Amino acid sequence: MPTIRRLYLYTLTLVSLEVWLWGAIGLGRSFFAGGIGGEATRLAEALALVLVGIPVFWLHWKLVQRQAARDPLERSARLRAIFLYGTLAATLVPGVQNLLSMVNRLAASSLGVAPWQAMLGGNQSLSDNLVAVLLNGLLAAYFYWVLRGDWLVTPTGDDYAETRRLYRYAWLTYGLLMVIFGAQQMIKFSLLNIEATGSGIRVLLINGLSLLLVGTPLWVFSGERVRRSLVEPAERTSFTRLVVLYTIVFISAAGVLLSTGLLLEVLLRLGLGERLSLEEALGQLANPLSLAIPLGAVWAYYGRNLGVEMRSGLEGLHQAGMRRLYAYGFSLLGLGGTFIGLQVLLDFVLDLTLPQGQAWGAGLRRNLSTSLATILVSLPVWAVNWRRMTFEAAQDGEAGDHARRSLVRKAYLYLLLFVGVIGVMVLSVALLALFLRTALGDPPGRLLLESSRSFKALLLFGWLAAYHGQALRADARLAERSLARRHAQYPVLVLAPNEPGFAESLLHALQREAPGLPVAVHPYSLGAPDETLSAARAVILPGELAARPSEALRLWLQGYSGTRLLVPTPVKDWQWLASTGSLPELARQAARAVRQIAEGQMIPQTRQAPAWQIAACILAGLFVAEILMGLIGLFLSLIVD
Repeated sequence: MPTIRRLYLYTLTLVSLEVWLWGAIGLGRSFFAGGIGGEATRLAEALALVLVGIPVFWLHWKLVQRQAARDPLERSARLRAIFLYGTLAATLVPGVQNLLSMVNRLAASSLGVAPWQAMLGGNQSLSDNLVAVLLNGLLAAYFYWVLRGDWLVTPTGDDYAETRRLYRYAWLTYGLLMVIFGAQQMIKFSLLNIEATGSGIRVLLINGLSLLLVGTPLWVFSGERVRRSLVEPAERTSFTRLVVLYTIVFISAAGVLLSTGLLLEVLLRLGLGERLSLEEALGQLANPLSLAIPLGAVWAYYGRNLGVEMRSGLEGLHQAGMRRLYAYGFSLLGLGGTFIGLQVLLDFVLDLTLPQGQAWGAGLRRNLSTSLATILVSLPVWAVNWRRMTFEAAQDGEAGDHARRSLVRKAYLYLLLFVGVIGVMVLSVALLALFLRTALGDPPGRLLLESSRSFKALLLFGWLAAYHGQALRADARLAERSLARRHAQYPVLVLAPNEPGFAESLLHALQREAPGLPVAVHPYSLGAPDETLSAARAVILPGELAARPSEALRLWLQGYSGTRLLVPTPVKDWQWLASTGSLPELARQAARAVRQIAEGQMIPQTRQAPAWQIAACILAGLFVAEILMGLIGLFLSLIVD
């Protein structure tokens, strides 16, 4: 089945299924709420959804199932796997949410709290939730049976396994989130219950108990399913598993750092003289502390799992790459916090020292405590991770080369350089506009303070750009020395025809790509190269020699142990399906390939991308650039304001 037709059928099947399912749920709720003669508008809408949705679903689902029964490849298609697992999620998640609503209201009633104060389903009844759970559960059971039938015929390819893996980790994440926020509500209740009482406090207990009662079994069950699947090598080494673990660890660690900063900020305000009652202090400490404890437990648990996976499931270079991604992520997080903390701290200094600034009071006390707390939390995170990555990139040898060529490192450095340059540009414009406005006779009310703040931010952004630009230049110098050593140790032999042009083009291209590369030219009309030339680590030959080699050269090529690079030059009665072009262009491609091999890189397989893919990449790039510029603008506005 063509992909577009398959996408149409499965999408419409899922949409029509949801239409009649929720229409049936509406009918059931109307019946239990007040009989068939209940609210006319609600009943009419639900009945219309059922009458329209069922025929559309039945027609398209019948077509899908008939095609799957005829064609084994259709039964193993990725879109079918996504549809079946997606339908399971679309029916089970509402069932779980309605179950959570029932538990939440039951807990509220048990503790003497009005049901409308419940976190979920405060305006629903028991019958509303039971109808939704029953109908969603019946449909989930049917599609689980269909999915089980597909697995019994052993789907070809990895599409079903990959979709099931993503489905399992989605449930694991869903259950984990409920456990985290359930624990957060319970801890917050414990802290506030020391001084405060009332139904508002009991709501925290009700929400926490409900989330834990529903989320804990779901998280444990999903985690056990994932653990049992790890006996399969494909599951144990899957990229999806690493991404999920890395995301959980990074987000939980970021949450812990943020919560720690908020805790420090409150404590610093108290240390700087702010007066708070015990109830007020607990109220301000409860949120960050109640969030830091469960997130810290998640960070410790899944961080250990991630460490085990990275040590046991990855090869050396991939293992280093994941560690690098982890370290640069935390370095960026720490640097961002330190940068903002410095901005706020210097604003505090300017306000305190300049005559146009604020007097010491609650506002300045909050600014000082916020800046110090942010720096105390963020600076060690940035310093530890950045120092480790800098030391790795400064090493000689293959490990240092890989670190300097790392896409993560380049993206990190260029992103910060970009932010620094944009910040310098924006703040230079702001300062210049401020001075021009003053020169034109319309100075702002607090010229000295405003210009000092802008100049302070300009200096910080300038440091950001200069520091990371210097790091890029240092990487380039080290890479140049390392590559020069590699090139000098990689002799190349060119087997050239007697006609001029081939050898000259290659020598010119190699000189431009890698000037230090030792190159020797041997006319293949003279026979096989001698022992000295045979020591070359790579040989470049034209298409004519590959198509019609002499016996001596055929035996020599057969016994040669280095890398053979074929330049697809025109040969009579031969058509090359790979790269074609002029001789200088082919020479440049060959020289680039030699340089990449000498530097230990993989030669990318060239293929022409389809037009739609190029257009999609351009649109995606524009979209990302727009988002990035918006974030930078927001960041600058926060700092300048």
